[in-house]
Amino acid sequence: MTLARVWIPGLQPISWTLQRYIFREMAKTFVMTSVALTAVGSLGGGVLRMVQMGDVTTEQFFRLLWLVLPLSVVMTLPVAALFSAASTYGRLSADNEFVACRSSGINMHVLFLPTLVLSLFSAGVTFACINYVIPGMVRGLTEFIAADIPAYIQRRLSEPGGVGLGPGRRCYADRALIDPDNPDRVILEGVAFIEASETDWSRFGTAQTVVLQVDRSEEAPLVDGVMLNVTYYDRAKGQFADTKSQQFPRNRLGQLSIRQLKYLDLKDLFYYRSHLDEWHDVREAVDRLRMQVGARALFGDLYAQWQHNGHKLTLRDAQTTLVISAESAARFGDGSGLQLTGVHITERSSGRERTCRAARADIDIARAPKLADCGIRVDAYDAVIKAEGQVTERPREAFGPLALPKTTVDAVMAMPMAKLLQPDPSMSKSNPLERRRLKAAGERGLTLRKIDAIISQRFAYSVSAFVLVILAAALGIVFRGAHAIVAFGISFVPSLMVMITIIMGRQMTQNAGTYLAGLSVMWSGIALVAVMDVWMLTRVVRR
Repeated sequence: MTLARVWIPGLQPISWTLQRYIFREMAKTFVMTSVALTAVGSLGGGVLRMVQMGDVTTEQFFRLLWLVLPLSVVMTLPVAALFSAASTYGRLSADNEFVACRSSGINMHVLFLPTLVLSLFSAGVTFACINYVIPGMVRGLTEFIAADIPAYIQRRLSEPGGVGLGPGRRCYADRALIDPDNPDRVILEGVAFIEASETDWSRFGTAQTVVLQVDRSEEAPLVDGVMLNVTYYDRAKGQFADTKSQQFPRNRLGQLSIRQLKYLDLKDLFYYRSHLDEWHDVREAVDRLRMQVGARALFGDLYAQWQHNGHKLTLRDAQTTLVISAESAARFGDGSGLQLTGVHITERSSGRERTCRAARADIDIARAPKLADCGIRVDAYDAVIKAEGQVTERPREAFGPLALPKTTVDAVMAMPMAKLLQPDPSMSKSNPLERRRLKAAGERGLTLRKIDAIISQRFAYSVSAFVLVILAAALGIVFRGAHAIVAFGISFVPSLMVMITIIMGRQMTQNAGTYLAGLSVMWSGIALVAVMDVWMLTRVVRR
C-alpha cells in the first residue's frame, strides 16, 4: 500500500495515513470525554434542580439548558483535550509504536501535528466562548428572568432578603398583586421597609400599600413607585412621623439585570476601559460625588443669602416659591444642609398661599440617582400651619421638594473629572465630601484594574489550553500513560498549576499595590508550561 506523503523543509516526509490514525484516536477520546463532561456540567449546575422544584416549565428547562451549554463547554473542552492527548499518546507509547516510527526514520516531532491541531481548536473555541458566546448567554439569561419581573417580585417577597428598591432600601410585604390592567404594575400590601445610609440604619417603618411600576424602556429594567399611608421612625432625628405618600426614585430592582464586568464581551471590555465613567458603578459613584459637591455649593449659597438678606432666604422653581425667615441658621456638619430655628415659612404654589411657624426646620436634599433629579426639601417641626383661614398644628410638616437651581446643576455637571476628584487640602479625610471623593476615585481605579485583570485572564486561559495540550501529549509519551488514571493525572497536575496562577494573578491585579505583580503571576504558569513544552520536545521526547 502506498502512503500519501508530504514534505516539510527540514523534516522527513510525513505519512498522512499515520497522522490521520493518531488524529482519529484522539478525536474519539476527545468527543466522548467532551460530551460526558458537558452533560454533567450542564445538568449538575442547578438547571435540573430548578425543574425538579417546579420553578420552570419543561420548555423553559430546555431553553436554560441551551443557554448554559457554552459555560460547560469552556470548562470541559480544555480538560477533554488534555485527557485525549495524554491517553492517546500514552497508549501509542505503551504499544511501542513510536519506537517503530523512529526505526522507520520518522521525525518524532511531526507526530505532534494532530496535537497541534487539537490544541489550536481547543484554544480557539475557548477564546470565542469566554469572550463572546458566554456574554451573549448571560444576556439571554437576563432577558429570560426579566421577561416576567412582576412574578420575580412576588417570588422575592417570600425570601428573607425581601425586595431591594434602590440603594439602601428593602421592603417586605404580606402579599403582592399584579394589576390586571397593567402587567408591569405590582401592588404590595402590608409592607414593612428599611432604609440605610452608607454607614448605618436611617429609617424603618410600615406602609399600607406600595405601588411599583416597571420600566422596560432601557437595557436594564427599572422600577419606581410610591408608598401610601406611611409610618416610620427617623433614627437620625429620633422621631416618629406619618406621611400620606412617599415617592422613591427610579432604580434597578435589586441585583436584577445589573451588568457585571466579567460577563461583558471583549469589545465591550475594551470600550469601557477607554470610557470608564460610562460604567454604571463608576457613573453612580461620580453621580453621588457630584450630588455631594452640588449640595455643599447650594447650601453655601443659601447660608450666604440668609446672612446678607436680613436672615431671610428664598427658594423657587417653576411651580412653587418658599420664603423662609429664621432667627438663627447653621450648616450641617458635612455642609450639605441647613438647620434653622425660630422659623416662618410662606409657601406660594398654584395661586395658593399658606404660612407656617415652627420651632425648627431642616433644609436638606431630596436625593435621587442624578443631581439634576434631586430637589430641595424643607421639614418643619412643631409646626403651626395657616391655610385658607384654617390653623393646624402638626409635629412635622414637609415642603417641597423644589427643583435645584439650574445654575448650580449646570456648574457642577460641567466640572471636569480631574477637578472633581482633586482632593481639598482644607478638608480632613473624615469629611463626608472627601470620603465621597476618595470613594469615586477608588471606584474608577478599581474598575480599570478589574477590566485589565479580566482581559488578561481570558487571554491567559485560552493560551493555556494550547500549551497544556502539547505538554500532556509529551508527558503521555514519557510516562507511557495508557491507563485512564495515569492520563488523567498527567493532564490534571499541570493544568491545576496554571489555573492557580491565573486565579491568583487576577486577584492580585485587582489590587492597586500588586497590579503589575498580578499580571506577572497570571502569565508565569503559562510561561513555565511553555518552557516545559520546549524542553520535553527537544530533549526528553527526542531521546
